[in-house]
Amino acid sequence: TMIEKLDKGQEEALYAEPGRPMLVTGPARSGKSFALILRATWLIRQRLLKGKKLLFLTEGLWGMEMATGLLGQFLSVEEQDLVDVMPFNDLFRDAWMRISPDTRVKGLTGVLHRPRFHVGFPKEFYNANKHSVHQEASLTFDRAFHKSPRIGGLSEHAARREFTDILMEWDIRSLDDYLAQPRPALFGTLSDEDKVELWNRVFGPALEATKTRATRRSARDCAAELNLLTELVLAGKKANKDAALWSGRYGAVIVDDAQNLSPSALRFLKALASEGNLVLASNRLETLNQPAATLAECGIDVRGRVFRMDRNHSKASGALQTYARNLVEGQTFTEMDGTPAALPAPVAPSGAMPQERTFADREAMLDAIAAWLKEGYTPKQGFGACVVTRLETAQWPLIQDLGTRGIPCVPNPTDDWVIPLYTQGIEFHTVTGAHIGRMVTILDDWLDAQWDESQEGDPAALRARAQWALQALHATLTRAEKRVLIVSSNGLTVSKLKEEAQ
Repeated sequence: TMIEKLDKGQEEALYAEPGRPMLVTGPARSGKSFALILRATWLIRQRLLKGKKLLFLTEGLWGMEMATGLLGQFLSVEEQDLVDVMPFNDLFRDAWMRISPDTRVKGLTGVLHRPRFHVGFPKEFYNANKHSVHQEASLTFDRAFHKSPRIGGLSEHAARREFTDILMEWDIRSLDDYLAQPRPALFGTLSDEDKVELWNRVFGPALEATKTRATRRSARDCAAELNLLTELVLAGKKANKDAALWSGRYGAVIVDDAQNLSPSALRFLKALASEGNLVLASNRLETLNQPAATLAECGIDVRGRVFRMDRNHSKASGALQTYARNLVEGQTFTEMDGTPAALPAPVAPSGAMPQERTFADREAMLDAIAAWLKEGYTPKQGFGACVVTRLETAQWPLIQDLGTRGIPCVPNPTDDWVIPLYTQGIEFHTVTGAHIGRMVTILDDWLDAQWDESQEGDPAALRARAQWALQALHATLTRAEKRVLIVSSNGLTVSKLKEEAQ
């Protein structure tokens, strides 16, 4: 019955010939996740894994529950033993702990296990707050910037971000590679002379300092660890026995919400999919990560294997999706296969449009948020809402302020409480991968997202910052189902944000 109701894109993705990487794209609620679950079922039922297991990755609580629930219905008990379903963090933590010589902990012990969150690799995997580097490199930065407050036009904070988000993420090991690597517009511009100075005084020595310690680091810098894991998996038995296990474990790897994967993670998953059966689902319109990566840049060829979903299978999100589409009208996005990511077509409004309000001060704004969240609250159902701000430093005062107004907050995903989120954290990406009933966005905090004070006054950086904030709003609004409140205490509105982006 379910297969009879599939749309054209879902059916094509389900029955595509195995043995090559493929990409499934589409807006929120277009049926991507369901198509992946059916694809996993089909690969197992048709015995196309050649005696190996299937790895199904997702990130949010809703995605984990959907995958484990439906696969549990579709597959027999014996077939379920052929599937590992887990969040991204579990996989990378377990992979590193299995191979790291400093631990005896074994990973991946369960099949179809329940979701586990906030373990292993920290926020760095989501390209958020990656401004700290491991100890050996950090000492190099300390020594270099002790003599000069700026090197190559960058402050120490900006240089550390450059090192983690560009050099480590893209596994750059030479000056020539660094000069050739493009930088995201959000990071501003650097001349070749600046890059040479940075390399000679900071980056080159930092890479040399970490090279001999690569296999003994903890899972702090995710890009570096995943690059090392990829090398070990590809080397197989030549590396060590645990790497050999990884290199032959999976006949297929299926990844939901792949737009939130970093380049180093994509290369690692390609190495795991030994039979070429790598299936990715993504929507670049929902991701906030920098730097962006196309699959071709990560060595994944999906030419002729891109399946696009264009139907909206939700009956309650029309107004919010239409609002989100109009919000980012005119911006350009790139899909994971390198093609332009077209905005989803407007859908017929079927719910309340977002409210946008500004207040004279922060206290008045918090009072209004509390009153708005209490509307329709019943003790049995809980609040079932989230409040989104910018940074962790803004999150904890928000918890206290709302708590004094009778709004219980917890910093973990749950349906029974108000969830305080910050756009730079792992929780934001986890929950925006699910469906949220009600949402509050504090806009004045968002404008400063991923912003470095050293870029003050740079017109290109100002525009990039405003565009990032608009994209963050769009990514969040497309996941809301019922009501959205957009507030600010400094007079900032969506219209003013769009003016700055233009």
